Amino acid sequence: MLAWLKSRWTRHARRNLDQQYFASGWSPARAFDSSQAIAQFGSWVYAAAMLNAQTVASIPLRLYVRRRPGRKLFHTRSVSTQKMRYLAGDRHDSIRPSRGVLRKIADWRSDFEEVTEAHPALDVLSVSSAHHNGLESAVLRMLYLQITGNAYLHPVMHTAIHRPQELCVLPSQWVTILPGKQQWIDGYQYGSFGSEKRFFALQEIIHWKLPNLENPYYGQSRVEAAWSALGLHDAKRQMDIARFDNHARPDYLLIVKQGATTEALDRFERQVDAKLRGVRQSGKFITISGDVQATPLNFPPDVIGDTNRVLEEIAACFGVPISKLLANDPNKAGAQTADTAWMRDTILPYCRLDEEKLNEAYLPLFGIEEDAFLAYDNPVPEDRRYALQRRIEYVRSGIMSRNEARAEEGLPPIPGGDELQQA
Repeated sequence: MLAWLKSRWTRHARRNLDQQYFASGWSPARAFDSSQAIAQFGSWVYAAAMLNAQTVASIPLRLYVRRRPGRKLFHTRSVSTQKMRYLAGDRHDSIRPSRGVLRKIADWRSDFEEVTEAHPALDVLSVSSAHHNGLESAVLRMLYLQITGNAYLHPVMHTAIHRPQELCVLPSQWVTILPGKQQWIDGYQYGSFGSEKRFFALQEIIHWKLPNLENPYYGQSRVEAAWSALGLHDAKRQMDIARFDNHARPDYLLIVKQGATTEALDRFERQVDAKLRGVRQSGKFITISGDVQATPLNFPPDVIGDTNRVLEEIAACFGVPISKLLANDPNKAGAQTADTAWMRDTILPYCRLDEEKLNEAYLPLFGIEEDAFLAYDNPVPEDRRYALQRRIEYVRSGIMSRNEARAEEGLPPIPGGDELQQA
C-alpha cells in the first residue's frame, strides 16, 4: 500500500519540473507551476507578499539557552516575566510560539536565559551569504514560501569545523524534489531549464513548505490559491489594452444618408480626423452640410476581472487586510483592528513555521539543539489597557505583588513591594 501511494505521489511530484517547459503565455485554465507563479509577482501580489515577508523579517529572532552550572561561553540575561509568559504559552489568548518552543519551556520550566552577544548560530543567520545579508535572506525565504509554496535553504558547511558558514536561498522554481523508493525523499535537484543540474542530498537542504492537500512533497502557495482570480485579472487587462489600442473596432460609425462619391467620403473622414483627433481636441465640434448620423459603438465595461474583486481575493489568500494595501483607506479605527488581526492570524503563524523549521533542521547543524532554541518575539501588539487593568486587579486581590507587576513593566523593584496586599 505504501509503495502504491509513493508511486502516485511521485508522478505528482514531477509536475513542477515538467510544467517549467510549457510554452510562454498564461491562462487561468493552465495548471499551476512555480515558474509562472514567479511571473505573477507584481501588482497586488507583490504588495501583499512583500508586506508579509518584510514584516516577518523585521521581528527579532532570539536565541535562548538552558541555564547550566559552571562557566558560560556566552553572555546571557534573564527573561522578563512578560516574555516568559508568551514563550510558555500562558497568555489569556491563543497567542503563543511554535510547539517546539512550548515543549522546551515545559521541560526547562524557567531555567533558561537569552543569549545577548554574538553566537555562531545567530551570526550565520545575520550574515547569511556573500550575496545576501540576513534581512534579505529572510525576506527571500518568506517570498518564495508565499509565491511558490516552498522555500529551500542550503547551508554551506565549513570544511574544518563542520558547521554552517553561509546560508544560500535557492530559487524555488528551479528545485525539484526527488522521491525515493527506500525513503520518502532521496534528495533535491537544482538548476534552471537548459542548465546543468546539481544534486543535493537530503541533509543538504532545509525545506519550508505550506500545507498542500494534493501533494505532500510540494507546498501550496498563496498564488496558487488565487490562481483563477489572477487569470481573470490578466484576461481583463489584455482586454482593456486591446480596447485602449482600438484593435477591436472604431469608436463611432458615421452614416452619410445622402449619396456621396468615394472621394467625397474620404475627404469628409480626413476633415473629421484633422479637427477632432488628439488629446487637445476634446470638447470641439464640427459642422457639416447634409444628412449625417453618428452612432457610438461603445459597450458597457465588463466586470470580469474587476479590480476590486481581484484585490479582495488576493488580500484574502495572502491574509493581508485591504487597508494595508490601500494607502488612502479612510477607516482608521477599522484599520487598527485589522492590523492586530493580521499580526495574529498571518504574521504569527509565519513566525511559528519559520522558528519550528530552524529549531528542527538548523540548530542541529551546530550541535546545540538539546540546550537551545530560537524564537521570534511576539509580533502581536498587546492590549496595554487590558494588561494594566489585569495587573491592577491582581495586585489589589493579593494574587500578584507590586514588584511582580513592576517586573512585567520592566521597572526595578521597590522596598516593601514583595508583600501581597490583603484582599
